[in-house]
Amino acid sequence: MTALLATGGRVLTPSSRDATALAHEDGVILWAGADAPGPALFPGADRLDLEGDWVAPAFAECLSVGLDLESAADAGVVTAHVPASHPLEAVAGRVRAGERVVLDGHEDPARIADALTRVAGEVGGPTVARCTPLLIGMGARIDDETLTGLAAVGTVLLLRPLVDDLEGVDLVRIAGSGVALAASTRKDGSVRPWDTLRALTAVPGGRGLSPRAAFTAVTRGARRAAGARDGTAGTLTPGAAATYARWRTGELAVVAADDAVQRWSTDPRSGVPPMPDLSGPDPVLRALVVDGETTVPPR
Repeated sequence: MTALLATGGRVLTPSSRDATALAHEDGVILWAGADAPGPALFPGADRLDLEGDWVAPAFAECLSVGLDLESAADAGVVTAHVPASHPLEAVAGRVRAGERVVLDGHEDPARIADALTRVAGEVGGPTVARCTPLLIGMGARIDDETLTGLAAVGTVLLLRPLVDDLEGVDLVRIAGSGVALAASTRKDGSVRPWDTLRALTAVPGGRGLSPRAAFTAVTRGARRAAGARDGTAGTLTPGAAATYARWRTGELAVVAADDAVQRWSTDPRSGVPPMPDLSGPDPVLRALVVDGETTVPPR
């Protein structure tokens, strides 16, 4: 497959805060950076003008059972499967068999942490972490000791911000504990990714995530919740799958914390990648690319 070089956009990538271009071939990201060097780096590539659009990893929905895939794609969402949850009593056996551990987060989180810690003491923490323990939903406040235990074995907490009440949940504290956060974009039978970001950032009392962290939860975090362990899934890093969405949006902004207050800024000196302003209307999907193939054509 001929490489594609897309220029003239605004690209969200760890490779460069100010990237405006990316290239991919055979379904894999090759490069992301400024427009100028692109043609010399990829002289034989097909060319695409992004027309100023924002290009970012596609949203990933891992609670995908019963989801209308076409409608999800039209919202810039791709699916990443998570198996059904298991009873707590099955944890030890599944870890020893090298199988995924998926638990209902509405069980007592302290009991879950104890069970995982106990198994880690028998087979080693890395063995448990390779099973990517996943808690779906959150039904109780998790204390610091429990968070430490969950983080030690590589646990991922999958939030459902459009289903569960996050009021009083300190997402900043959870994220700081080392527990990886993922988030579902589902509301009943549909996906609402931009409302999901708003819910994750709007937890009262300054306990919500930054827009960047919220976006990570519904891209890279969701991929990790589905079992990806390569470190690149859900990003536009060279070597990652070329799965991304192209959005028409207004001016991008950076959110910076000032005590408990979040302030929008367009100052590039902040070093934080700019994001669409969540206080405005939803960005408009222009195209969706999955593994290098355009599944929702340019609009």
